[in-house]
Amino acid sequence: MPARSKTFQRELDAAIADPNLARALDRALSTFRERRAQAFAGLDFEAMRQELRRRKESAIARLPELIEQFTREAEAVGAQVYLAGTPEEACAIVRDIAARHGIRLAVKTKSMATEEIRLNLALEQAGIQVVESDLGEWIIQLAGEHPSHLIAPAIHKSREEIAALFSRLLGREIPPDPPELVTVARQELRRFFIEAGMGITGANAAVAETGTLVIVTNEGNAELVTTLPPVHVAVLGVEKIVPTLDDVTAMLRLLPRSGTAQKLTVRVSFITGPSRTSDIELTPVRGAHGPKELHIVLLDNGRLAAREDPELVDTLYCIRCGACSNVCPPYQVVSGHLFGYIYTGPIGLPLTAIHHGMEPVADPQSLCVSCNACELVCPVAIPIPRLILDVRARVAERLGLPWLKDQALERWTKPGSGDRWARLAALATAPLADREGYLSRTPFLNGATEQRHLIAPARKPLRDRLRHLAGRAGHERPVPAPRFQDSRAAGLTVAFFPGCLTDRVLPEMGEAVVRVLEACGCRVVFPLDQHCCGLVAANMGDRPRARAMARQTIQMLEATEADWVVTNSTSCLAAVVQDYQHLFRTEPEWRERAARQAERLIDFTTFLDRIAALGPQRWTRPGPRVTYHDACQSHNALGIREAPRRLLTEVLGCELVEMRESSVCCGFGGSFSVDYPQLSSAILTRKLDNAAQTGAELIVADNPGCLMQIRGGLHAGGSALRALHLAELIAERLGELVEVGETVESSAPVRGNFPG
Repeated sequence: MPARSKTFQRELDAAIADPNLARALDRALSTFRERRAQAFAGLDFEAMRQELRRRKESAIARLPELIEQFTREAEAVGAQVYLAGTPEEACAIVRDIAARHGIRLAVKTKSMATEEIRLNLALEQAGIQVVESDLGEWIIQLAGEHPSHLIAPAIHKSREEIAALFSRLLGREIPPDPPELVTVARQELRRFFIEAGMGITGANAAVAETGTLVIVTNEGNAELVTTLPPVHVAVLGVEKIVPTLDDVTAMLRLLPRSGTAQKLTVRVSFITGPSRTSDIELTPVRGAHGPKELHIVLLDNGRLAAREDPELVDTLYCIRCGACSNVCPPYQVVSGHLFGYIYTGPIGLPLTAIHHGMEPVADPQSLCVSCNACELVCPVAIPIPRLILDVRARVAERLGLPWLKDQALERWTKPGSGDRWARLAALATAPLADREGYLSRTPFLNGATEQRHLIAPARKPLRDRLRHLAGRAGHERPVPAPRFQDSRAAGLTVAFFPGCLTDRVLPEMGEAVVRVLEACGCRVVFPLDQHCCGLVAANMGDRPRARAMARQTIQMLEATEADWVVTNSTSCLAAVVQDYQHLFRTEPEWRERAARQAERLIDFTTFLDRIAALGPQRWTRPGPRVTYHDACQSHNALGIREAPRRLLTEVLGCELVEMRESSVCCGFGGSFSVDYPQLSSAILTRKLDNAAQTGAELIVADNPGCLMQIRGGLHAGGSALRALHLAELIAERLGELVEVGETVESSAPVRGNFPG
């Protein structure tokens, strides 16, 4: 990632420290996941979104043809259609329409397309007053701001701030009561609908077969904007055109549920041409009500070029529901004014690249923590995290990486220099670490340890501790007798691929994995030539170095003889199994080689659950009371959800107490937590608060990055809670395992149902 601007950093610091912003976002978004789940209850969301994606893919593939068809059909029913290549052309078209009719007042509905082209400014410079009629848009217009959310423009403002704004406007005290605030808006805005000479809208869809505009609203202002003024102008991106009304129906089943957790919005308007009537002798004439003219501006502004761009084309499937913002952890701290440009939230990052170029997206894209929550809820199955990483790579290619990151990656990419660099870092940080191995002060990382302490690199990395498992010696070691009852993994040879974070920072975690695998009856081997999967470079946008490290990893795996390759890092697993397929999309040989190795690469949790198929065990005492944190890559990318819970309860006999938002990001995100320590800590604080409320003794997870983050927060806060990898918890309990043939001498109760 390129170095962020000082202005951006100042604005970010201000947003994190703003209590009004935090209050407003918490009120709006804290229950969204639950409400969204209720809206989709009983429905097959995955099938619905795949169907909508298929329809959008087909429409974008036929887009030039659909533009022609829509233009023809819309003009056949009396509309006038224009194709604008740029924002300047679109604004000029609307200005010219206004000039021809002597318009001095225009009233608008919410429209991101008009925000994109800055239409309000263009009209105001031409002497035309523009009034936003959507409540949220009107609020931010009065405040002199732009939308911070695709469908909730004023989501960043608390009711108290809105009341203060209205009080200044009206010169009287307005209470911070939502119904009262809405009443004020109704009273103030009503007259503009009558007085306006032009109504301006966007559109949620445009139907090619009928020339119809589709506008989805809740407030009813769109019906007034499109019927009372004599001229109606609609501005919409060309990607909104779909072939048939059936496509609109598929969209309407998903859009309100995804955006506002409603089964259906209050109003859906279908507008086909200007007002018409045939009430007198069935003779079609202009209607007694409604607009006399309908002008439709179809906006390109990079869309047709993006259609030909394999890295950005998926962005055009977006239906502007805003669901990705609603579940995005960084967005929920700083809102869209930082996490976006004109278009906000996760999908706003590739949209900005398409419509406004790389410069405006350079800072905001760096806020993405790559947690994949956005992709999980997207109603069109858009791979938003992948799109953001592709944008990040283009930003890095265009603007370069910060010097320190560039130099660090240059040394890390090569295994030999990377090993020397890591050992030197361990030596350099050792004097700064406390007795528990934490860094509470880091003079070279400003502010990185204020709320979350860092774990110092290990003086003796895992590779040094497991040399006896390397090479031919590892394969010649006898297979250990299984200690777990009925382990189906007994006799298997397993190669251990821990990932560089476990190897260099958390080697005890790696040793625990080995102990547990051996307790399953596996012969464990450790390839010494393994280095890094390349995820760190890919996340920084450095694709050339990411590919170099990926090739090294593939070659290492190809040379490794084993039945399975087990990793305790789901981030590394997702990189090899999923990310390599995109990283090598233009190199079919490497893509195929990566796919072959991915077939035998498996995470530690799934190995115990599916391969070893561990069942209930006998323990000398019950397991501890634990809560579980779902790592982003585990839950969102790989779908690992039930297996760790079964292992904790059925196999280990633990009491599991679910924390609220267990699958929400902890704020680690690799270098994100160092680049943005305050933002990372704000996300982590919410996670730790949720964990503490369970009353658990332990926080368990399956990803070393998450555990490094969580442990650092617990240590900085002086918490008595411990955080362990699932492997560490099992390894700790191996001494309490009643092996086959043994009897339990302790009178302590044993939790669980066990075979007789």
